[in-house]
Amino acid sequence: MRRTPRTIPCIALALAAACAGVSVRPEAAAIDDLPVVALDPAATARRDRLVASCVQSVMLRRYGDAEREALAALALDPRAARARAALGLVQLQQARLQEPPDLFLQNRGERETVLAEQLAPEDPFVGRMRASFLAEVGHLSAAAAAAEAALARCAAAPPDERAALLGAAGTYRYELGESRTALPLLQSYVGIRPDEATAHFRIGSCLLRLAAVPLGPDGERDAQRQAETAAHAFARCFELAPGDEDAGLAAGAALLRAAELAAARRDATACDGHRDAAARQFERLAGLFPGSAEAPFRRGVVAELRGDAAAARAAYEQALQRDAAHLGSLLNLAALADRDGPREQVADLLRRALAAPARGDGLSPAQRRRIETRLAEPGR
Repeated sequence: MRRTPRTIPCIALALAAACAGVSVRPEAAAIDDLPVVALDPAATARRDRLVASCVQSVMLRRYGDAEREALAALALDPRAARARAALGLVQLQQARLQEPPDLFLQNRGERETVLAEQLAPEDPFVGRMRASFLAEVGHLSAAAAAAEAALARCAAAPPDERAALLGAAGTYRYELGESRTALPLLQSYVGIRPDEATAHFRIGSCLLRLAAVPLGPDGERDAQRQAETAAHAFARCFELAPGDEDAGLAAGAALLRAAELAAARRDATACDGHRDAAARQFERLAGLFPGSAEAPFRRGVVAELRGDAAAARAAYEQALQRDAAHLGSLLNLAALADRDGPREQVADLLRRALAAPARGDGLSPAQRRRIETRLAEPGR
């Protein structure tokens, strides 16, 4: 969660607390000393209203409101688990107002999330706040484990309450690069929230990573299916977020991977079908994003795979009209020109590639040396 500026008095109070004594040990937190308060119906209703408002405030990153509501709820009921969980996240944001962060206040915040989890181990919101705290302080593996443990404890909770916890667990595993573990979590999440574009993109990315390394006796067949499913996931993301060119390009890339795997399996029909679909996707994107060189470049790659050098050359030239320094188009067009074009054109394209500003991967040192060697040959 992003940091939200607080008022000077609140900062002063936080600093005063930080200097008040020895830092608490979050792992030693226990709920045994928390008083059990009998509330009358009016107080119960007020506590519940405060907790509900506190939950909404912390999710909207209104940390000042969340702190005030959490403290009011805890004044009524020290065992209000959701209020403690939210207060823990608030105190983490307060700790981050300093550089370096106030570890005393951060530890106080973690202690609140530990207590909350002890008070309500089967509450999905509490589980998510505990995992979020761990993730925000850089313990991503611990956050993923905490979210998954909470999911196991919250199995009986309504799906809409489990959804955010599923999304968090899947996201942490995805960010850790653990695609095989992240995938079912993210798929369960979109089963509840089917219109979350980012989750569909992550599902596609997980599947495409898995499709990159076929495993087992039927590995290529399974990887082809994974690539095909990845293409559908990216397409769904693009449908939900039509301004996301990366999602559209990823759908085409997944189709090309599926074609590659089909070719390895000697399934010419499937290979041609996936290449055709990829070409149509890149053609569509070239029209939707007229300022971008990437879609025509990739259309040129598909044309080369089909053996159509003229179409590939036209596509690379279109990409260079949009971005004169597009590295992939310069290199691929130079390779095509090297077969049947004038030597002067090849040299010009290679010089432009050397001069292209570094973007993304750029030229590797080895590529740069090869181009320089080539240009130094007699007659270049």
